[in-house]
Amino acid sequence: MSKILYIFTLILALLMLTGCADLVVKEVTVNWDSANKQATATIANEGLRDAGNFMVYFNADESPVSHNHRPQVRHNVPGLDRGDSIVLSADFAPLAHPDNSHLGNVYQVTVLADPKSMVRESNENNNNKTVPLGAGGGYACVDFGPPPAAGSQYGNPAGHTSGTVVLLAANGTEMSVHNFRWAGGGGTFSSGRIEMPPVPFGSGQTLRSNNLNFEFNFTNIGFTVSKVTFDYLDMGGFENLSVNGQPVPVYAGELTSTPTPIGGATVAVTSSPVPGGKLGTVTLTGSIQKIRVGGQELWLDNVCARH
Repeated sequence: MSKILYIFTLILALLMLTGCADLVVKEVTVNWDSANKQATATIANEGLRDAGNFMVYFNADESPVSHNHRPQVRHNVPGLDRGDSIVLSADFAPLAHPDNSHLGNVYQVTVLADPKSMVRESNENNNNKTVPLGAGGGYACVDFGPPPAAGSQYGNPAGHTSGTVVLLAANGTEMSVHNFRWAGGGGTFSSGRIEMPPVPFGSGQTLRSNNLNFEFNFTNIGFTVSKVTFDYLDMGGFENLSVNGQPVPVYAGELTSTPTPIGGATVAVTSSPVPGGKLGTVTLTGSIQKIRVGGQELWLDNVCARH
């Protein structure tokens, strides 16, 4: 009798193991740019039983992690029948806050199905999927934080030399410092600083250039760049601009008078007056690996590369 009971128990255990639900995170798409901060995921039940109530988390992963306003969107799913699937979406834009650098440190989105283990599953190893912003959204942006901290110095005051890499963003964008070129020839290597702009501009902290060029290298961000944009505040003097190392050494003059194309990229510049100067956006369209930009009294923000 004990042998029969053992066999029955074994069969019941096997049925319980093979007769479970199996929640799988399928396709995940990310739409992440200056106007959109969204993700969509398909959750399927590929098991042999219906799934009861479970949670799905959309995490916007950051580096560094914000402790007070971590961007996370949660869904409560009442159940999912075997063989069925459900499409869920998350909009992170309402979660932008100064404590999470207005989502500026997000580098990937991770979707977790049943993170609380509310459903018995035959496979617990297919409940999550991660999509880097570069691969999923084709978007990588540097908005100058924090981090880095306000007051961070670059160039001569920080003991840097031309070509020094001074910032590596979580998305892979590399920023280095370089000599500034005078319009009449020659040049200098002065200073840069992370600070709030002197007039309303940008999305928070900005990068100031005082006779110093900054180069942004996009070759390690995980996708081919076809467009780069950056916002600028020009409070005097002239600017430098180079795309893919062209022209040699750089274009020196007003951004609003930049010739097009440069380095295989077309150039479009907007301009609006502000007290003491002007602000606008530079849009570069083409195959772009790197850009170099600086000015005499120039502030930069939202340097963004797109697929």
